[in-house]
Amino acid sequence: MNTLLKITGVGRLVPFYRYIYLNQPRLTRLAGLALILAVGAIHLIEAPAHFEAAVYLGVLFVMNFAATFVAAIGIFRGAKGWGWTLGALISVLSALAYLGSRLFGLPGFAELAGEWDEPLGTLAMILEGLFIAGWFSVITGLAVAAPDKRNWHD
Repeated sequence: MNTLLKITGVGRLVPFYRYIYLNQPRLTRLAGLALILAVGAIHLIEAPAHFEAAVYLGVLFVMNFAATFVAAIGIFRGAKGWGWTLGALISVLSALAYLGSRLFGLPGFAELAGEWDEPLGTLAMILEGLFIAGWFSVITGLAVAAPDKRNWHD
């Protein structure tokens, strides 16, 4: 992890991560699970409307839900490496797709361009941002999500 912090330069911006940690693994895991499952649920709720607009969007929304479910299983099992990272990847890609759809539109569904007043889309963006912040805190060691992997116990 220190290599990642050195390469990105974040280690200089966040020097306190070595001295402060949140030793609440159950709360950290629960928050991660709630956030990523909420992101997936929003995409599942919106899937039927997107199937009608463009079939590929509906398929992507269902795949998003399935991937968030897999990430939630990983987080639940304490897989910091793949569970949290898969969730972060889903969150980043979803946020970028939402921003791209609102800025430029999507093939077969250009009407989305400029429609920033979608409440579920805004909520999903907020939840995705919170999950990415949680992922960062877990990866850097600020928040403890899997104490058994570090020989820490509650």
